[in-house]
Amino acid sequence: METLTHDEMPNIVRLELTNTCNLQCPHCRHHSEEKRLPENYAEYYKTPVSMTEAQVAAIIDEIAPFKPSVTLNVANEPMIAPAFRYALRKIKEAGLSGTFNTNGLGLSEAIANLLVEIQYDSVTISVDAATSETLKLARGITNLDHLVKGVETLLRVRGDRPFPRVGTTFVITDYNYKELPAFLEFWKTRADFVRVTGYIKDGRPDVSYIPGWSREQLPERVPCKQIFRDIVIRANGDVTPCVITSENPDENTLGNIFRDGGVRGVWNGAAMQRLRDLHNGGKWDEIPFCGPCDYWVETFNMKEEVKDGFLVRTPSPYTTFYNVVERLGSWDKNRVHDRQGAANVREWEGSVGVVTAGEIDPAGDEVEIDS
Repeated sequence: METLTHDEMPNIVRLELTNTCNLQCPHCRHHSEEKRLPENYAEYYKTPVSMTEAQVAAIIDEIAPFKPSVTLNVANEPMIAPAFRYALRKIKEAGLSGTFNTNGLGLSEAIANLLVEIQYDSVTISVDAATSETLKLARGITNLDHLVKGVETLLRVRGDRPFPRVGTTFVITDYNYKELPAFLEFWKTRADFVRVTGYIKDGRPDVSYIPGWSREQLPERVPCKQIFRDIVIRANGDVTPCVITSENPDENTLGNIFRDGGVRGVWNGAAMQRLRDLHNGGKWDEIPFCGPCDYWVETFNMKEEVKDGFLVRTPSPYTTFYNVVERLGSWDKNRVHDRQGAANVREWEGSVGVVTAGEIDPAGDEVEIDS
């Protein structure tokens, strides 16, 4: 079995500027209406917490010499954080590449001007629907035109300049999967890329929840790259093992960067190293949150093909990037670390399904999958 190594500092820093969100998306594992019930909501979320500008500065100053990419998301809407604009500028002043994902509600002309002025690298807007009716199911709102207008505002302000790259996302569920072909066609003429992701079940990723997939189709397991490459920093400084375990912030904490020696101290600490050693020894089942998790399949390298005007890149059933071929001029895969598919391991032997057009049965009986 191949083993993974980690660098002195993380390659990707996932920074949660605030622990709150201004939506209650029904499929959200953190802030849905059901999750917000007192008996379900994690204690961590019950009291709003936001990083200060001084805390953001300390983190960026520490990591800057190592040139990681920074993404301003864990389980939050970054644009509502008090330090959001400061963080954008600080990341670019430090010469780092930056990304963030947003629900798009606050994507104003002023924000667009700032993003273009500082040449922020990449912005992705969560949409998940091609109709207002499905948007209501996915995100609890109906004004699809508002989201489209926000994206178009950012693209208009950017004009012919290369940055930021602008994309939209589509999380496949049993109520929206038939809209994926229309979604791709609509955004191909507007955005630079579309990211399609599989729905992650509460508690653990289960590949069988992705239309057309079952756990029997998975390859031989390998160590999960997230604990060797990414650090996930919550708004209070706590570090959780990965983006999946961020669902349980009260239980899964490896240290706190404000108390335990900064980013370097936690990244190279005993708690994080124990997880890496168990994975490299094939003992992931000894970790309660890793054993039943299928997200390790994201560790495989990207497969690529050009199809229907897209450069399609995918490491696993969970993630597919559709990069519009006509807008690849500003794309540099070495500038922004791939959030998926960059670990130094072999490719998945066999086909990797790319869910595109076609009739997809969520029960998995009649499925057309492109590969």
